[in-house]
Amino acid sequence: MTNTQKEMVRQLRQQGCGYTDISTKLSISKNTVKSFCQRNALRLMSEKKEPQCRNCGALMPITDKSKTRQFCSDKCRVLWWKAHNRKVYTKPIYRLVCQNCGAYFQSIGNPRRKYCSHDCYISARFGKERDGGE
Repeated sequence: MTNTQKEMVRQLRQQGCGYTDISTKLSISKNTVKSFCQRNALRLMSEKKEPQCRNCGALMPITDKSKTRQFCSDKCRVLWWKAHNRKVYTKPIYRLVCQNCGAYFQSIGNPRRKYCSHDCYISARFGKERDGGE
């Protein structure tokens, strides 16, 4: 991207043009325009709202040339992920029966699991319990 193109992007962005409009006018990739605008904090007036914490909703200041934070603190981040783990985690959960002990167990993302634990695997494979190497 040349210096004249960068200046044109700045001017068009201040006039209220979107990424697609700018990219078609200057014959540049839309992603190039978008990344340049984000790196240089060239936001439209409608985009300049204060970001909020995803957990508690606290307002966070916009910092120039850095990625917008999602959470106000590590505590909020941990709480949010604990509450939304199943919504974000997309692997299916399978309910299976252990081939050694016959107990039901859950397998996340792997429908071919055979044993509920490593101890059951050792017991089935070697025919003995796992208690200190006997």
